[in-house]
Amino acid sequence: MPDLSSPQLAPLPPLQAIRVFEAVARHLSFTRAAQELGMTQAAASYQIKLLEERIGAPLFLRRPKQIELTEPGRRLAPAVSEAFAILGQAYAAARGGADGLLCVTTVLTFASNWLAQHLGSFQLAHPALAVRLDTSSRLTDFAREDVDLAIRSGGGKWPGLEAHKLLDADFTPMLSPKLAASIGGVKQPADLLRLPILDPGDVW
Repeated sequence: MPDLSSPQLAPLPPLQAIRVFEAVARHLSFTRAAQELGMTQAAASYQIKLLEERIGAPLFLRRPKQIELTEPGRRLAPAVSEAFAILGQAYAAARGGADGLLCVTTVLTFASNWLAQHLGSFQLAHPALAVRLDTSSRLTDFAREDVDLAIRSGGGKWPGLEAHKLLDADFTPMLSPKLAASIGGVKQPADLLRLPILDPGDVW
């Protein structure tokens, strides 16, 4: 009879292949990933082939001068990067030689769509620094909370805080043709002001 008290862990893929996948997904280049990991390009390609066989689907689209992630690859990449970051934190804590803990807070969408993809490379570059990621959209009180930095959208003018611009965020209004027709069509940006405001507190 199986032991129902023990959690059933999902089978893990070859860890070497996962390590290569993280590097290739980050660089979008077999050559640069192989150089970073100290292996040949052929060896890196072989590890990806093994992983794709295990998954049963291609992870990259190979084009003449570039590669890009497939849909399964895009789903896997952020989780792998986050897993490496967690593993790096655990290793630093177990070793007892971590320089410290860096606590980063940001909204869930930014964490999953951008930050998680870069945590793995950051952790590899700074293995002695443990990173804790907090996903929240509320305002952060640095005087009372154990948070080192917050990533938020805005103009960057927050009294008492030092702000650094990371990237531009493009916002595009989208609506159904039926909704546009309800106000006689949208011909200029000012027409959008005749539509219902979903969140009056959203400055964007």
